Amino acid sequence: MKVYLLGLIVILSLGLASEVIGQSDSTQLSQKQQMKLRGYIGGVYERSSVSPVHTNSFGLQAAILIKNHFQFGFYGKNHTYHNYREQLIFPNFFQMNYKHAGLLIGYRTHLEKKYEFNLESKFGMGEVKWNELETGNPYLADKFRIFHLQMSVDYLLTKFLAVNGFAGYRWIGDLDITGLSNADFEGLYYGIVVKLGIFK
Repeated sequence: MKVYLLGLIVILSLGLASEVIGQSDSTQLSQKQQMKLRGYIGGVYERSSVSPVHTNSFGLQAAILIKNHFQFGFYGKNHTYHNYREQLIFPNFFQMNYKHAGLLIGYRTHLEKKYEFNLESKFGMGEVKWNELETGNPYLADKFRIFHLQMSVDYLLTKFLAVNGFAGYRWIGDLDITGLSNADFEGLYYGIVVKLGIFK
């Protein structure tokens, strides 16, 4: 009888120990999953107003995702427009180029669904150049600061591919070039990002 009782105690002890070990392993696995590095790199298309026209910019952005909610990364965009404001300056055939790049910081929801919502800010530095169209020589140039505040939504096509639609407002500082000021670049913008990365 004592042997059976002792055997039962040993079996119960082993079962309890295995359960504790299993829980410990699942906790470690959960912690590893939490610490799993997530992030993406994406191609950006943006449409915005540069008075008196609308412009199309293309670029890249990338970010790491921390604790499923916080985004830290960078972005860069470039735009070229031929025959911009031809009437302003003689000989009046100019190519305007502007580009800017900087940091991206954001917060995202983490819904167990195929879409995620984001609130993002971007702060960067940029430069505007006017080049003579025929010769390609620089005619005017100036640097500026730029700040964006935007909302966006990711739609997850697969575990590694997402399409992001965004819209926001941007503010410009320190721009002073013939025929252009901060107000010409400020305003609403929108676009899409195709993201490739690890999101879950």
